[in-house]
Amino acid sequence: MNKYYLLRVMRLLILFLLAGLMHVSAATNAQTVTLKGDQLSLKSILQAIRQQAGYTIFTAKHILKDTHPVTIDVKDMPVDKFLATIFADQPLEATIEDKTIIIKRRYNTKDTLSETPLVLVSQQQVVSGRVTDEEGNSLEGVTIVLKGTTSTTTTDANGNYRIVLQGSGNVLVYTMLGFETSEQAADNRIVVNVSLKASMSDLDEVVVVGYGVQRRETVTGSVSTVKGDELSIAPVASTSTTLAGRLPGLISFQQQGLPGADGANIQIRGFGSALVIVDGVEADFNSLDPNSIESISILKDASASVYGSRAGNGVILVTTKRGNQGQPVFTLNSTYTLQGVTRMLKPASSGQYAELRSEAWLNSGQPPSQVPFTPEQIESYYRGDDPLYPNTNWYSVLIRDFAPQHNHNIAVRGGTDRVRYYGFLGYLDQETMWKKNGGGYSRYNFQSNVDANIQDNFTIQLDVTSTMNFRRFASRPQNAGGAAWQDYWNTLPIYPASLPDPEKISYAAGAGTGGAHVTTNRDIYGYNDSDEQNLRGSLTLNYVFKGVQGLSAKAFANYAHTYGSTKNFVRPVKFYTYDPGSDTYTLAGALGEKASLNASKSQNRTITGQFSLNYNRKFNDRHDVSALLLYEVIDYYSDYLIGSRFNFLTPAIDQLFAGSTDAMSNDGSASEMGRKGLIGRVNYSYKDTYLIETTLRADASAKFPAASRWGYFPSVSLGWRVDKEAFLAGLRTIDELKLRASYGTSGNDGVGNFQYLSGYRYGQTYVLGSGAQQGLRSRGLANPTLTWEELTISNVGIDFSLWQRQLYGSVEGFYRNREGIPATRLTSLPSTFGASMPPENLNSQNSRGFELELGNTGTRGDFSWDISGNVSWARSKWGHYEEPEYTDEVQLALFKVSGQWVDRQIGYVSDGLFTQYAQIDELPFDQDNAGNSTLRPGDIRYKDLNGDGKIDYKDQTDIGKGSMPKWMVGLRSTLKYKNLDAYFLFQGAMGYHSFVKLDGVGLLAPAALYDLRWTPENNDPKALVPRIGGAASNYLFSDYYLKEAGYLRLKVLSVGYTLPEAWLNTAGLTNLRIYFAGTNLLTFDRLKAYGIDPEMPSGHSTAYYPQQRTLSFGLSASF
Repeated sequence: MNKYYLLRVMRLLILFLLAGLMHVSAATNAQTVTLKGDQLSLKSILQAIRQQAGYTIFTAKHILKDTHPVTIDVKDMPVDKFLATIFADQPLEATIEDKTIIIKRRYNTKDTLSETPLVLVSQQQVVSGRVTDEEGNSLEGVTIVLKGTTSTTTTDANGNYRIVLQGSGNVLVYTMLGFETSEQAADNRIVVNVSLKASMSDLDEVVVVGYGVQRRETVTGSVSTVKGDELSIAPVASTSTTLAGRLPGLISFQQQGLPGADGANIQIRGFGSALVIVDGVEADFNSLDPNSIESISILKDASASVYGSRAGNGVILVTTKRGNQGQPVFTLNSTYTLQGVTRMLKPASSGQYAELRSEAWLNSGQPPSQVPFTPEQIESYYRGDDPLYPNTNWYSVLIRDFAPQHNHNIAVRGGTDRVRYYGFLGYLDQETMWKKNGGGYSRYNFQSNVDANIQDNFTIQLDVTSTMNFRRFASRPQNAGGAAWQDYWNTLPIYPASLPDPEKISYAAGAGTGGAHVTTNRDIYGYNDSDEQNLRGSLTLNYVFKGVQGLSAKAFANYAHTYGSTKNFVRPVKFYTYDPGSDTYTLAGALGEKASLNASKSQNRTITGQFSLNYNRKFNDRHDVSALLLYEVIDYYSDYLIGSRFNFLTPAIDQLFAGSTDAMSNDGSASEMGRKGLIGRVNYSYKDTYLIETTLRADASAKFPAASRWGYFPSVSLGWRVDKEAFLAGLRTIDELKLRASYGTSGNDGVGNFQYLSGYRYGQTYVLGSGAQQGLRSRGLANPTLTWEELTISNVGIDFSLWQRQLYGSVEGFYRNREGIPATRLTSLPSTFGASMPPENLNSQNSRGFELELGNTGTRGDFSWDISGNVSWARSKWGHYEEPEYTDEVQLALFKVSGQWVDRQIGYVSDGLFTQYAQIDELPFDQDNAGNSTLRPGDIRYKDLNGDGKIDYKDQTDIGKGSMPKWMVGLRSTLKYKNLDAYFLFQGAMGYHSFVKLDGVGLLAPAALYDLRWTPENNDPKALVPRIGGAASNYLFSDYYLKEAGYLRLKVLSVGYTLPEAWLNTAGLTNLRIYFAGTNLLTFDRLKAYGIDPEMPSGHSTAYYPQQRTLSFGLSASF
């Protein structure tokens, strides 16, 4: 780690924490209001606050109708005191959160006590009453519970109820969906009438959209949201894994569990990698700590067009937490987690290995006299009681049942009316599954968000974020297909794990790699370390123009810098075998003769600048208009340097200078790029019923020539709040019913830099005279007409809520078309041409799908719940794909891509396994192109689809369902009972196949292959694995190896208990919750028989770092 970098970060930590925690008294001026007038309406007063102080006002129109005029004469009065003054005699109350004033009805439970003297005539006292809303309307179906008992009743159609009390200390609890819970003491009372206060509707929720916020009820695009509190229910190392199953239209796959690289592959509607925006700038999603996130919004349709060239695959908007007015509140979260593999193939035992080797030898037609293991030797390995025939369980030697993970963080939040602050410090430590010093991943997170009111119409936001990532692994790559897995399957059980002399390393591999007991241990073979340090700072200035009502300006600047370094050091290792009879060691092999080192340095810098004008005003209480005009410029710079040396004199010094200069190399690169854009957006609503939003983004990219550098991407969306219509007035069944539609375009500049320019590039080596010389080579032909790929998307949707959210949800469908995808034209060129064809805008692709979400909320006494499920379907098809002009009908059917599904799979159709020689003799076609002479019982039988008497490429057809899931499902629920809470999330994927093959990785096969293979004793035509060492035709790509990979997984389970406040007061705490959480606890799928996880990368069933099941124990405290 760069110590000077750490010093800079620590200075920033101290600076911003001090700025946030100090109560500034003279540095800023309080936000004030000056107003004079007689009998002013509350609406006009709120407009004055909005104009003078720049606050956003959130309320509902019907709430303001019962207010009375106010006569006022104030000058430079602070906003909070001004609000207290004007609302003193109103039936409303106002609260300030950040720059938003929320107005709602004042809590005022109306209790009418009987004037009649109380007379007790028996031990059972009956209380009756009526429950109404704030406007006096009767409420039917209100649940009344005698607190602490099972005694319950509900109100009738007129809001009336009766309930029997018990003893003394009776408290009645009134609950109903859409209303706040009320508690009333009932002792010595005969009549208790209650007025329930309406709770804040979900429609009043503020939703983050591109370059701004909107109320949920006015959103016309396809936007899904999730709150940060839900993401942090279970501690995870990579934030992207928290989204799986929670939102419709989101495809999430966690294809490996390697610490520091276990993030999910996230796609919106299957479009590809989405753009991730964190607090206004593009950033790494997985480096965030979920505890610092306020909310996440997913833009899935034309709503993403406002981000232009980067938003073709949708946008994920992440908003981190900010300060609020009030005393500082500290929140501490601490979790200890146990990580264990979900599923992982276990290697065969010594006896199984020896039996499989001999079986494969004989099945391949080799002479029996030279079989690798005799029956007597195989029996000795099975017994395992002879030191000459060891049986080492390498899975238990190398891999631990559980690896620890630590998550700890502390946050502070608070502020005054002048300065608000949020600070966050987080630490994560995640170890690998290897027992012997396999390393791990650690991360440090720091965040400081400060908001300051400089004047009543001028505010500043200053944000600093720093993340430091440290990955410490053994030198062999452990990603899917990495060399570490080749080592794992070449580490044979017929060798001992250790030798009597601890200074000598046991030879345990049959392919010269030395064995995984060496290559997964940092202390023996070497290490692969990487450091990454991210620093991001932004400054935002907000100014409200006093002369023009509703007009404001915003300036935003962000500087992001990433510094990375890697170091891969490899030590030489010698291996020995041991003869216990003679007590002698024999050198059996070695990995390398001398140490070597590869080291690299890199940095990336991004500077973002934005300036915008915003207008927001409501006319005549009917016409709501808002507009945005924004200019954005982004500058990118990166450079990279790598050096290597070999033949170190000693492995004790792991620095480049210690290596030999005879065999060294170095390389490097640098890149600069830029974008700029102009964005315009107008929103209009009439009576909050008819909604329209239009946007236009103009983007310029330096990747294109001047003539086509600018791309223009418009969009429009419409909404109709049907529930606001007069013909539905008074219908209490429907809370919300909104129809929406959108159409928009966006661009993509995902091509290489400067493809429109001709020139030369480095990298060509020429042999001149006695040695090789560095030279230049042509970049290939230039394409001066290269331009933007254009994407258009159409979306229609319905949002609804019925019976006070007893049923809520949404339904929507979409269609996207991509035109001008870059590809290289297939043109016949003479061999002497000497240049390659340039990319052109040739290909096209379209996608379609639908999404459904349904939910239910409810309350019964002290028990409440919120449960929802979602299902999505999406699929893509090629329009035009640049390919050869096929003339043969078979080639057209098999190989033509244009007009076909993107994830189409072509292969042979299997027909079970041969079980008898008679079946081979009677086969009416030639399967192996050798008269079926290589076929034996246990080999795969194929179908001659075209009936031409032989199996060749013409017998291929569409097989399987593709490698990407068509269906994604999620089911989540939050349950609460008094101080207990529980949460569960199921996530699933369906409609796809994975390529599962259990052999061919190394010398050692999985135990599952031994158990599932065909043998004369297991003469099953549907055996899951063909005979070992079978015919070459067994390795054709066919549906035999394509397995249904759909699954349903208990992704998250959390159970917690919050200690009563009375217990905490003496300890100075305001909240303390203890909890258990687990991830990937249960999986329902069809791959269990193979011992592999359904989220594995297709084609790597034996060579990937397995997904992890976690068990976490933690606490969350506030003080």
